[in-house]
Amino acid sequence: MSVKAKFAAGAATLVMVGGGLGMAGTLTASAATPSCGSSCISLYTQKFGTKYFVDVYQQRAAAGQESILFQGSNSDPALDFTIIDEGTVKSFAKKGLVSSAFAKTYGTDDAYQIQYSPYGRNSGFCLSTWPGVTALPGYKVRLETCGKYSNSVWAVDGKNETSNHKYAPLINAATNSFSNPEVLNYPAGNPTDMPRPVLNVQPENTYSNGTVFDNQMWAYKKGVLK
Repeated sequence: MSVKAKFAAGAATLVMVGGGLGMAGTLTASAATPSCGSSCISLYTQKFGTKYFVDVYQQRAAAGQESILFQGSNSDPALDFTIIDEGTVKSFAKKGLVSSAFAKTYGTDDAYQIQYSPYGRNSGFCLSTWPGVTALPGYKVRLETCGKYSNSVWAVDGKNETSNHKYAPLINAATNSFSNPEVLNYPAGNPTDMPRPVLNVQPENTYSNGTVFDNQMWAYKKGVLK
């Protein structure tokens, strides 16, 4: 079944299927506010599981607003995101949103833009690195205008999904390192630390057994968080 068909079927948890981003589970299992409902998703990392989700700091929909992990809640609109412009990397290349070099390496992988949608309202801002420049190690992940630069496009690294097809790294399309790309990364620390650690991009790192670090492996829940 294709990714779009799985969306239409009402699946819930972001996973990798057959080299592309797929969905598994049911809508009743899980995203954030009731007004956002079944159209929204809440993104989480393998390291902390479903206790903490990607959150827009201070709930502010504005360019440059940083992203953190925060405790799950069905009353916190800062956890509300929607997936837009899903397709393969090649399809984004045709729109001029990713480079030909990036498409040559990751062309068949699925790619997404992850839009901040508090209470289900599309903000026009997506998770992104610094707009219009190459993504470099340590660049913070923040809100920027959707659909303007490759920085807001995230490709699913199909070759490094987990064996149970649940988690996968998300490669920032503005990377220029194709052997060791910049991926969505949770930095050192814990979600309860003050100041809050800000999500960033770092080169994809693996343990000695070849699996990617758990702070660089991502999944999401769809629907209202319980």
